[in-house]
Amino acid sequence: MQNSIDFCSASSSTSSNYSSPPAVLDIDQVLEKCQICYQPGHGYHFGAFICRACAAFFRRCHFSLALDQRKCRLLSGSCQPNKNGRWFCKKCRFDKCLELGMTTTNIQYDRDAFKSSASFLKNKSVAKRVADRVSVPMTVESALGINPIMIFTYADENKQFPFIDISQLVDKALSSILTPISVRKIKKMSNLEQLTQGLDEFQWTQKESVSQIVRLSANDHLNDFQTYMCAAAKWLSYSDRIRNLDDELKIQILQCIWFNWGRLERIATTAKMRNKRKCGKKQFVFSNNILLDYDEMSSDLSFWSNYTFEEMKYFFIPTEMFYDEVICEMEEVQPDNMETTFIISLMCFHLTGKQFGGQVQEEMDQLQDLLSDELHEYYLKKNMTMYSLRLKQLMKIKEKFLKLRYKRCEKYKIAGIFEAFHTNLSNPEFFMIPA
Repeated sequence: MQNSIDFCSASSSTSSNYSSPPAVLDIDQVLEKCQICYQPGHGYHFGAFICRACAAFFRRCHFSLALDQRKCRLLSGSCQPNKNGRWFCKKCRFDKCLELGMTTTNIQYDRDAFKSSASFLKNKSVAKRVADRVSVPMTVESALGINPIMIFTYADENKQFPFIDISQLVDKALSSILTPISVRKIKKMSNLEQLTQGLDEFQWTQKESVSQIVRLSANDHLNDFQTYMCAAAKWLSYSDRIRNLDDELKIQILQCIWFNWGRLERIATTAKMRNKRKCGKKQFVFSNNILLDYDEMSSDLSFWSNYTFEEMKYFFIPTEMFYDEVICEMEEVQPDNMETTFIISLMCFHLTGKQFGGQVQEEMDQLQDLLSDELHEYYLKKNMTMYSLRLKQLMKIKEKFLKLRYKRCEKYKIAGIFEAFHTNLSNPEFFMIPA
């Protein structure tokens, strides 16, 4: 069963195993594979036919001050991408670029400059010819040389649904969790306090006056994915315990929690906004500047379904999709920031353990126990010696969310049987949920 995303596929996603790149390139041929990661390529960059993600990587490495100090992760110098094109060794990936003849002398330092209307039209004309050659949709960003972080590509004219390249988004999110920047700490903090700080800093940008829209566009959904994948990765990096985990485990956690973390954060935000009377009982705060009304909303599904939002109402009942029962529960309990972080953490790490089992399950159980002990210390500092009732209220929120989520998973199974959705993603492992 794939896909935890409410507006994406519940059916199977395709991902091909990589193969060796062609030995000789013919510029007159339409090439499909990036020579670095062996995923769909987008054109010639710095002397090789590669995808935009690998081109951006090469550019970043050129400007990196730590280029000469970088070492192979396995100390073998022979790392390769996995079947989804993911490189986990920057040294070997960059060496692969150099082996293909990619050169930093080809970097265009003024590439993004907007000099004149004439130069813009010339760039647009050239970019369109390249886009036609490799079947990449033409956008203003591509004409200006700006690489969008999520890319829609139609492999051929007969394909109704696009290939959605989220590799750059995944790369950005992974960099946050694998090489996190130092977190500002005023005092010695528990892991629960650190994660609360991360949640507080993310929610600081939330507007209290939010505009209501009627129809969610594809861009609204893509912005939602981008915001919460990166935000969840950064949030995880606040915890000392999580920062010390193996890289593979950190990636697994991110794969499992990012969408659920985003949905839970929005649930908590909506509950707070309702209590402040900043939104109605039938409204959901979809983002920091978008408000949805359950009775009026609709959505563009054209990128992943043959059916309209109205025809798919069974799968997209707003009160189910946005877990309104959980919102109502949080309105009543009114957890503070520390309790909100605790309950979000418990649900995310519970789902991670359930999905992967084994050693991951053990690590997630230990992490939940640690956070529970730290919540206990927090209550004692607040002189809340009799807090068992409070914990029961928090656990009720957790149980309600998991119960409603299970119902949605059952609907996704039905959608998969009838092939109601169609998605082709570059990184399907980030759209998986437990069976």
